[in-house]
Amino acid sequence: MRKLSNKFKYIFKDKIKTQVKNINPYLVEGANLIISGRSKPLSSFPNMRSGNMPNDGGGLILLEEEAVKLQIENPQSSKWVKGFMGASEFIKGYKRYCLWIPDDELKEAKEIIKERLETVIRHREKSTEISTREKASHPNHFYFTSHKNTDSIIVPKVSSERRDYIPIGFLNSQTVISVLALVIYDAKPWVFAVCTSRLHMVWVKAVGGKMKTDYRYSPKLCYNTFPFPEISTNQKENLNLYIFAILDERAKYPNKTLAQLYNPDTMPKGLKQAHQDLDEAIEQCYRLQPFKNDAERLEYLFKLYEEIIKKDTLFAKEKKTTKQKSNKE
Repeated sequence: MRKLSNKFKYIFKDKIKTQVKNINPYLVEGANLIISGRSKPLSSFPNMRSGNMPNDGGGLILLEEEAVKLQIENPQSSKWVKGFMGASEFIKGYKRYCLWIPDDELKEAKEIIKERLETVIRHREKSTEISTREKASHPNHFYFTSHKNTDSIIVPKVSSERRDYIPIGFLNSQTVISVLALVIYDAKPWVFAVCTSRLHMVWVKAVGGKMKTDYRYSPKLCYNTFPFPEISTNQKENLNLYIFAILDERAKYPNKTLAQLYNPDTMPKGLKQAHQDLDEAIEQCYRLQPFKNDAERLEYLFKLYEEIIKKDTLFAKEKKTTKQKSNKE
């Protein structure tokens, strides 16, 4: 795009001209680095994974009226009915359910919901994929399963670019998260706090993908690469309080969906203030001096990311050298 030059460059934003030494690929001041996807978190976060995929021909998934009818007609089936939630269900308030049947109860299920299980078998047997046809012998299983019987944090894969924050939430083990959302099991409130913060949103906007113009959240690019400092137990407990405040504000509007609550034009003042309070608390985990704007936030994150990557690379080299010496001896 241009000849290499050591001359100063200029960034223009909001009618302000800023002189910088270098403009990186993300259009902020900083070194020319590219954020590459990682299989594991760069920071001390629990793993984020994809939700659960039924690939069932509709046999295991229930609309609300179907779930109600099934349980009225067959009360013993209630133990197999769980909530089923993806990004749309979570953000827009739709309700769907699924059948979650343990292997040791499959024989009983075949007597009660035989038609639904046969739907799954027929659908999978017709597949051109060998792996799908093999799953036909276990019609009670989802095609892909990540579910754990713990509390979880749900993160929508796609969210409107108009929102200041991607709506994130807590769910219990009675809800199965679909493949159209991402999930962190053994959920900790302080991790929720980091993921829903302004600093994290700045990172997502810069390094994440897009679905048209909407945010497309990727564990490898957005979550696993996010640089976050080590914090103490007291700091984690402090962040927990801010998350509980956000959840309390949401609870004040039981008839509103998250799409309505996180619409920037209609977001309740109390909820907005609770998020801003959390933003300040998260930023103080990095430094005491407030950031002036999002450009400064992103520059800081890039520098921290670069420092962590260099340390990791150096550690890996030292470990390799030590191992080679040990093998020679």
